[in-house]
Amino acid sequence: MKTFLLFTFFLQVFSIPIYAQDYKPYKVKSGKIEYELKKYASKSHYSNINGVENYASKQVPYVAEIVNYYWDEYGDVAFEESYQVAKFGGDPISKKKISERLWHGDHRYYYDFEEDRLVDDPNHIRIECRDRFQYYQIMNSWVETIYMGAKKTDTVKILGKETALYKINTSHDIYVWKGLVLKDESFSTKKDGKRLVIEREKIATKIDTGLVFDQRMFNSSRLKKDLYFKNIDKDAINNLLDGEPNKIIQIQETGIKITEGDLIIYVTSNAHIGKFKVLEIQPNSLTITYVTFDDYGEVLNQSSNLTINNTFSCNLDEGTTNETKMYQQDFKYNSLIKSNLFPYPTLGFYLVKKLDHH
Repeated sequence: MKTFLLFTFFLQVFSIPIYAQDYKPYKVKSGKIEYELKKYASKSHYSNINGVENYASKQVPYVAEIVNYYWDEYGDVAFEESYQVAKFGGDPISKKKISERLWHGDHRYYYDFEEDRLVDDPNHIRIECRDRFQYYQIMNSWVETIYMGAKKTDTVKILGKETALYKINTSHDIYVWKGLVLKDESFSTKKDGKRLVIEREKIATKIDTGLVFDQRMFNSSRLKKDLYFKNIDKDAINNLLDGEPNKIIQIQETGIKITEGDLIIYVTSNAHIGKFKVLEIQPNSLTITYVTFDDYGEVLNQSSNLTINNTFSCNLDEGTTNETKMYQQDFKYNSLIKSNLFPYPTLGFYLVKKLDHH
């Protein structure tokens, strides 16, 4: 009997770290959700007809942000990117990336593009589910583990999925499908908890599942590379070129295969130093963010979102692209062959392979 109790004790103790590693909050292995983050502006109307005054106010929704959310390994890793598309009140603006989030292990990384700041916070949901692993295992739901007072009140279809509505508290509702939040609503309330008006709503507009991702998407070093790209200046690039060859790979005239997130430093046809990072690769285009410096280290030309069409060349001094003009171009993009970036000043392009984040 004593031997059996000892065996049971050790089984329970050693099952804790095993289960903790097997967090897996979703019932779907991988996928992507596109969201619209809607905010609400108060619109007032006043009228005076034959001395009769009328005043009315209503909440008008507008899409403030577009959010892309990616997950893999049943939610053990996840990545989110947010883009601002409207000013406060609803006036539209050009799509601008404002933040990235990455959930990996017990970490939640947050990169703020406006403040140029990378924050590493604890992944509270994962940690709490791990600390209460027995309850989490019984409930089989991170929502009901984290929000113990949450009430599952209804089921609603979103994008054809049967989602469970959880009333988290008087000012917060979430709609969950297989552990994935498809809708999140916040409300203003009175002191007694009575709801007044909705203030913001994040709702899924598209969902794809069963996707296969490049695992570099979920690597924290990629976010650090974003921060490094913002901070690296002309002097730092010169140091890489002159004194740190072990951190860069020279791109030959035969070209190189680039991927999203790659950081490249260069010397243009006009002998100006610069940097660019690959933002997005599509079948027929390449999108980069770049900065070309002048002889004094000031910005000569830059763009946060330059698109080069397939088989086009690019001039990084001027920020222009051309299909046929090759004179004083800096590189060509061609997605139809194995190598897809070809530098014209053949000694002037280098892929950064090792970063100093300090």
